[in-house]
Order: sequence, then structure tokens, then C-alpha cells
Amino acid sequence: MTLTLQTDRLLIRDWEEDDADAALEIYGSADVAQWLSPAIDKVTDVATMRVILQAWIEAQPNFVVPAGRWAVTRKDDGEVVGGLLIRLLPPYEEDLEIGWQLRPSAWGNGYASEASRALMTWAFDEGATDELYAVARPNNKRAIATAKRLGMEWVGETDKYYDLNLQVYRIRASEFKD
Repeated sequence: MTLTLQTDRLLIRDWEEDDADAALEIYGSADVAQWLSPAIDKVTDVATMRVILQAWIEAQPNFVVPAGRWAVTRKDDGEVVGGLLIRLLPPYEEDLEIGWQLRPSAWGNGYASEASRALMTWAFDEGATDELYAVARPNNKRAIATAKRLGMEWVGETDKYYDLNLQVYRIRASEFKD
């Protein structure tokens, strides 16, 4: 399934192989990679980023709606500023996680909240899900602030996801205001 969502300033679309350079500015940044879960090292070069994007692109049709991975671009110049995902959280694969990653030069513009809100609206309307979770490492103040801006409520701290100590936030469709 191909997904395209628009906000006032952003376009959320499927990843493309040609996004490798821009994606490297996100996933190749130590400032981003240090917060990712599961824990991974930053992507070190464009060739590796291209392989990762190919894997994401190949996997996309196999996800059950609303799961997937998408690029976030600015509408005014088409520049990739971030990525979004919805996926099943381990170990039981019952809870759906929403996640956002922005390249550091795009921080502070409200893009994460704007894009995530559009994806959440779609997930609740089209994805037959009634709740979404966000997980963040305790010191990831940006992710925690974004979760709160999205109306997500803190539900506790756990190490059951990704074997990391994480703060867990949840929002139910009935509580979501787009």
C-alpha cells in the first residue's frame, strides 16, 4: 500500500532509494542514532543507507495497516527532513509504536508533531487500531516533549521493549484530537 499524507507544511510519503543521502542526514547522525530503539549504531555511509532503504521499501507492502515506514518532506522544497514509523513492539507484538526521527537541522520547527499527528489521524481512521504507543529513553527530552504535545499520556517505565529502559506513552483513538 502506498501512503501519501499532507499537512500544511509537510508531505508524508513512502521512502525511495533516491532518498539515501537525505536519510543519511537523519540515521547517520549520532545525535539521532543515540536515541533509536532498538539500539543501533549510526549509519556510516550512503551505500549502507541505500541498503537499509531498500529493505524498508521491500518490506512496506507486507506490513498490516497501519504499520510501515515513511519519509517526511517539506512541501515547499521537497527536502526530506525526517522519517516516521508505526510498528509492532516486541516481545509480544501486540502494541503498536509510533516513532519519529528528524535530522538535527530540522529540529525545533514542530515537524515531528505535525507529521506524527497526521499519521496518527490516518492510523486511527484507516488502520483499525484503537491505541498507539511511543517509547523514549528517559533522557530523550525531545521525544518525550513531542509525545506530550501529541496528547500522549505517560503510562510507565519498562525494559520489556528492546531490552532498554524506556519511558512509555500511550494515546487512545477516543482521546486523540487532530
